[in-house]
Amino acid sequence: MKLPAGTEGGTITPHHDEKFFNDMKTFHGAVEIRTTLGTGFILYDKGRLLAAMFRTASGSHKAAGALPFMSLNSGNAGSNPTFHLRNYNDQEFSRALEICRESRLLVISEEIPSPSGLQTLPESAEKTGDSIGRSPVHLDQGKLNKILSQPGVIAVSAFYEGFPVQSIGNADFEHVAATAEDFMRAGVKIAQDMNAGPLEQMILETAENKFIVAPCGDLFLCVFTSADTHLGLIRVVLKSIQCETTQ
Repeated sequence: MKLPAGTEGGTITPHHDEKFFNDMKTFHGAVEIRTTLGTGFILYDKGRLLAAMFRTASGSHKAAGALPFMSLNSGNAGSNPTFHLRNYNDQEFSRALEICRESRLLVISEEIPSPSGLQTLPESAEKTGDSIGRSPVHLDQGKLNKILSQPGVIAVSAFYEGFPVQSIGNADFEHVAATAEDFMRAGVKIAQDMNAGPLEQMILETAENKFIVAPCGDLFLCVFTSADTHLGLIRVVLKSIQCETTQ
């Protein structure tokens, strides 16, 4: 499988390049990724992660199964990742997307974006027999819209292995998804160490905003609100969605 060559976009190391996160909001092309574990790529379209593949010594990992090897804050990810950018025009991008579809590499369904920028995952898993990962169960647009419609909510994102896979509203989830997932996993460990039962939600408050992070099936949800927002109803809505997801 060979993707279009595109136009050279340079090589960067995201850990040392804050500009990377802003550039990815407008990037339209393929990102070749190299780590100590192997090599791979993602197909990216202005904030939408569409497809992924990663090759290690043990085999090839497709779609969502490739993401743990590329996440900057994942325990599976190799060290010292470098990202090589290849910009595509519309014709090159369409060809790359078709190649990824034929090779079963799609992480999200590019056919159903909403005007608000919601990103959704396909219902069926896209993976090879030797992939250790699987596509997380997606949330439909109605559930995220229900959260966003609550008073004071600015944005909502669902993320998986440090990557935002569904986002709606006005916030830079590309930048904070990996950190939010680390925050949630730390909370899970604290709850376990204290024998306090399963962790349902975590709340972070600052002088300007509030954040709720909650597990939801295979995903984590992050809700971003204004500082004066009353969280009671939002937490009830989140709990309802969590229960529906586990049924």
